[in-house]
Parts: sequence; structure tokens; C-alpha cells
Amino acid sequence: MDSPAARLWRFVSRGNHPDLPAEERLKQSILTLIALFIAVLAVGWGTLYLLAGYPVSGAIPLSYALISFLSMGDYFVRKHFAFFRDSQLLLIFLLPFLLMWSLGGFANGSAVMIWALFTPLAAVFFADMRRAIGWLIAFVLFTVLSGILDPILRSRVPSMSADVNVAFFVMNLAASGIGVFLVMYYFRRESLDAQQRMTHANRELAEAYRLLKENEAKIHELMLTDPLTGVANRRALNERLQVELQRCHRYGRALGCILLDVDHFKTINDRHGHLIGDQVLQALARLLRSAVRELDFVARYGGEEFVILLPETDLAGATRFAERLRREIAGLRVPRGPAMITASFGVTACNPGDSPDDLLRRADEALYAAKHDGRDRVVGQA
Repeated sequence: MDSPAARLWRFVSRGNHPDLPAEERLKQSILTLIALFIAVLAVGWGTLYLLAGYPVSGAIPLSYALISFLSMGDYFVRKHFAFFRDSQLLLIFLLPFLLMWSLGGFANGSAVMIWALFTPLAAVFFADMRRAIGWLIAFVLFTVLSGILDPILRSRVPSMSADVNVAFFVMNLAASGIGVFLVMYYFRRESLDAQQRMTHANRELAEAYRLLKENEAKIHELMLTDPLTGVANRRALNERLQVELQRCHRYGRALGCILLDVDHFKTINDRHGHLIGDQVLQALARLLRSAVRELDFVARYGGEEFVILLPETDLAGATRFAERLRREIAGLRVPRGPAMITASFGVTACNPGDSPDDLLRRADEALYAAKHDGRDRVVGQA
């Protein structure tokens, strides 16, 4: 169940337009709260003045309260804040002066003048500085006028007893203090709530951004990964090859390239089935990943062909590494698979001015030579 403070805030926020910024909605709610507070007090004040024997003075705050409630109801229906703001500022400004004049001037009505200062102060917060200065000038002029008229007003209304005057002064001072406290309380509360909502929204946004980046990274990884073997795919190979060749040409570094092909792979598929053929490729990919260095790069080139890029490795070093791989592949076994798995290797290294196509073409020519020479062998080509 909502607290009374929350229900009150929900009531004074009925005129707010949901499309407005939070700061504007806060200002509108606080002005409505002020108007409601003063209107309720005006009913009590009017009743007290009637009981104290001042019928005209009692009618003024009661009339004010009626007009203020009507203005508030119009605002709740039409949501026209500018009209509501200006009408409330005018009412709050006129009420203390009219009441003070009806009581016979400053002697009896000085206590209510506390409320007249609310108008220029409220205009600073709810309107703009130009209007606030205008209301301040009006306050000064009306105060001066009241001072001029004070002898006339004082002569027409009986003096209020000191005890009653003090009582009204204390009540006005206390009520105005409560009003200021309510405004500051709700302003502070809504500011903290808004800050908490902003913090929560920022956390959610940061989490959403983190998940987005994670998903982007996963999607990018999936786009560059061969789904069967888990090594890089042809697209990733093209990207990495561009980078390695640029480094090779710019700094004169060595780059070895191995293109290997599983021997008689069609026969493996025909005799043992495509499932076993896939397992052969997966086992070969695992072997290649475990055999290369961290800076090396393994990719599935297509079908049963794989490419290995070996940075900082010349043709001789790449050839020796390919020979070691050939022997390890010969010892590879797959359950219910062929008795022996072999592969042919074409090896080359980066030459000055090589393009990716040049490097892969030489590796492919070397691989073709290895297969032509009987398979299960390594052939290098400079």
C-alpha cells in the first residue's frame, strides 16, 4: 500500500504531461502541491477570521480557496500548466495584500505578509528570472502602497487584540515554515528518486551495452569460424593473410605458408560414411591446433584442405614443421575410421611483393606436386 506522502504526490502530479522531461514534471508537481497547501490553509484561515469577528477578512481566503481549487481542477483536465502557473502566482500574490487591507493595515495583518514573498520566489523556480523580477517589483510597489494607505485602513477596522495578533502571526509563521518544508521534502525526495532511476537506467544501459559487445564478439567469432572443425574459416584466413603479408612486406619478416590436404578423403567418405569423414577432419583440426604456436594460424581452406600460416618462419623452417605434422597425422586414428590417415603438404614462404593469391597459388602448386609424386609427402616451393 502506498504511503500518504506517495498518494499526495500522485494526486498533485495528475496534471503532468507524460511526454515532458522529468525536471519539468517535478516543477509542475511542486507548484500544484504549494497551491493545494495554501488553498487548504486558506479555508482554515477564513474560518478563523469569521470566528474572530472579521467577516470580510474571512470571505477573502475562502474565496481564494474556491478559485484556487477551480484553477487546479482546470489544470488537471486541460493540463495547461502556463495558465495554471500564472493564475496561481497572481492569487498567491493578491491574497496577503487583500487580507491585510481588509484587516486594517499592518497592525492587524502584518502576519499574512509572509505569504506575499512566495510569489517572486516561486517565479524564480517555476517561471524565469525576468518574471520573478517583475513580481518582486510588484511586491515592493504594493508594500509601499500599503504603507501609504495604512493610516486610512487602520482607522476603519478595530485593532486586533495583542493575543489574537500574536496567535495569527505564530500560525502564519508555522504554516509558511511547513509549506517550505513540504516543498523541500518532495523536491529532495523526487531528486533522489530521479537520481536512483538514472543510476539504475545507466546500469541497465551499461549491462545492455556489455551484452551487445559480447554478442557482437560471438557473432564475429562465429562468422570467422568453421562450424565443423572449430578452426578459422576461409574469410578469417583472408583477413589474417592480409595482415601477415603487410607485416612481412613492411618489416621484411619471414612468413611460412602450408597447404595440406587429406589423402584419399573421398574414399574415406565412400567406405566409412560422411560421419566418419567429419570425425577425421575434426581430429585433424585438433591435432593442428595443438601442434602450432600461439602466433601461428590454422584455417580450413575448403573441403579436406587446411592452411597454416607461420609468422617468423622461412621456407626451410616451414618445411621441417610440415614434415613433423605429416608424421603425426600418419599416427592419427579415428574409431571405426580408416586404418591409416595421411596428408600431402605444399609449403612456400612469402616473397617480396607477394599478394595473398600469389602465396596461396605457390602453396597449391607445391601441394599438387606432392600429390602427383605419390601423396603422403611434403613439397616446398620458393
